[in-house]
Amino acid sequence: MQYIIVLPEGTLTSEKRANSITRELYNITTPLAVQEPYQKDGTVFGIIVHPDGVQHALQVDPTYIIPVHEQATLEKLVSLFPELTGDERFALQSYALNTDAFPFAAIIPSTVTVRDQDYMVENGWIEINDI
Repeated sequence: MQYIIVLPEGTLTSEKRANSITRELYNITTPLAVQEPYQKDGTVFGIIVHPDGVQHALQVDPTYIIPVHEQATLEKLVSLFPELTGDERFALQSYALNTDAFPFAAIIPSTVTVRDQDYMVENGWIEINDI
């Protein structure tokens, strides 16, 4: 398992931003307009909480293939990464929406660092007993 530590951004806490990112990834496969009631809380990746209770991280698999629904949009997902330039936002949206499916790694912004389990253990995110 790999991890992406989600930093707070603007008015979004780490928790709210992490939840929003994994939810918007789900919406690529099953957009809100076509979701059934049982899908209203669907997500792609799990979230872990640092023992400080403030920091959150996504548990990710960069090789995970995300199918793209024909009605998918990425505006909300991209808006969760305000550090992206206009060109990066356009490239990300164009890539994802012009394919039937893509590996998650293909849309990880260059500003994001994917961490391994050793890093998370060394930095207090995970205790050895949790593994």
